[in-house]
Amino acid sequence: MDFRDVVKMGLEEYTQDLKKALDGLTAEERRFQPGPDSHHIDFAVWHIARVEDGWMNRGIRRGPQIWERDGWAEKLGLPERDSGFGYTSEQLANFPTYDPGLLMEYYDAVRVDTLLLIDSLTGADLERPPNPGRDAQNTIAKILAHVLIEEAQHVGQIAYLRGLQRGLDK
Repeated sequence: MDFRDVVKMGLEEYTQDLKKALDGLTAEERRFQPGPDSHHIDFAVWHIARVEDGWMNRGIRRGPQIWERDGWAEKLGLPERDSGFGYTSEQLANFPTYDPGLLMEYYDAVRVDTLLLIDSLTGADLERPPNPGRDAQNTIAKILAHVLIEEAQHVGQIAYLRGLQRGLDK
């Protein structure tokens, strides 16, 4: 087993947890905010997909994101050049509604693309900064680790928001 297997196992685990946490939720439950400065599940799911797409394609490949390349913003009616980073309370409260099944199609397309990228990497690539002129300290290894941690945290938030509304394991 090498690093690619470990990264892919982590990605698969939190994807399964995400889909479990989303299963059966109503539109109202997905938009629940426990406080005015909190995000909701719909926002978090969109943000997770956008973060992975951004880091893999803009961050590592230095190319276009699937979001822009394949017209997902238009398909979903969501912000074209945004990932949700630094959103205000007002932006969260007014976040557009979208078709959750269609968003998961985007998420799945991002994941297929991510797995192709991971399979193309070598051990030597891990220490390489994808943009040495701009950020020589940010290596591919650090980006992969960041994506695993950030997205796992957001899946935990989604499960927590579900639990606040439904209770444990419901």
